Amino acid sequence: MFKKIYKILEFPFIYRLAMLVLVPGASKLLKPVYQKYFNLQAGRVLDVGCGPTPGTPLPTEGWMVGVDINESYVRSFTGGFLDQDPKLVLNPPTDRRCLGYLSSADRLPFPDASFDEARSRSFFHHMSDSDAAVVIREMNRCIRPGGRIITFDVVWPRRAWTRPFAWLICRFDRGTHVRTETQTIKLFQETCPGNWTRERHTYSYTGLEYLWLQYEKK
Repeated sequence: MFKKIYKILEFPFIYRLAMLVLVPGASKLLKPVYQKYFNLQAGRVLDVGCGPTPGTPLPTEGWMVGVDINESYVRSFTGGFLDQDPKLVLNPPTDRRCLGYLSSADRLPFPDASFDEARSRSFFHHMSDSDAAVVIREMNRCIRPGGRIITFDVVWPRRAWTRPFAWLICRFDRGTHVRTETQTIKLFQETCPGNWTRERHTYSYTGLEYLWLQYEKK
């Protein structure tokens, strides 16, 4: 039953509708957090597991490059385009702010240090620790020295009985690797040692919580 439901979510319209139902209030609750984290005028931004729409603000000056394994998501992300040449990220068309590539996140098609920033949203709870580690290293490879990684993902409530709806949503999420805050921090720090700053935020009226992690490449 759940496999059929998850398959339906691969359609961009259904995915957006599900987010409105299961994650009410996200746009309002995330607005001040976005203003804090994305106030830099980053140039080239990589969005790993981009989904059907940019989940974070576009850079003030520059462009965003989405990567996903779902072609319909990529075309929705770009407004109908499916890009092929990885070198296009260095000199994109002047009439577009979003590029999109059909690719697995564990083998990103871009040269080293191609981006000023790499982001992911609600992505890593879809993969095991070993698979996630490969993707984290790929994101780090793709950013330049001085660039940053920003990732934020759902975490289990500290106590299920205080946030029962959030617990149920996590329990039946398509991603079968929802982690605790401690597990998430350990995964990122062990994979990519460095100073990962972190904050925890409630991002929906159902009580769902994100853990935000940010890292600057030396």
